[in-house]
Amino acid sequence: GPGTLALDMMYGKAPTRFMVFAAAQGALARDGLGMLVEQAAEAFLLWRGARPDTAAILDRLRLAL
Repeated sequence: GPGTLALDMMYGKAPTRFMVFAAAQGALARDGLGMLVEQAAEAFLLWRGARPDTAAILDRLRLAL
């Protein structure tokens, strides 16, 4: 319901059935692409000592979907 975050681990061009259902119940629905990018950025930071600009990466990935 309202005030709830519904996070689907899947991602794609269109919202998943779960995201559509959650939004219809009043939840804020998000896909898993942001989580994937942020986890990769944290790993890159540990391995390379620099954290990528995740907002720019996420924008480029969304355009590619």
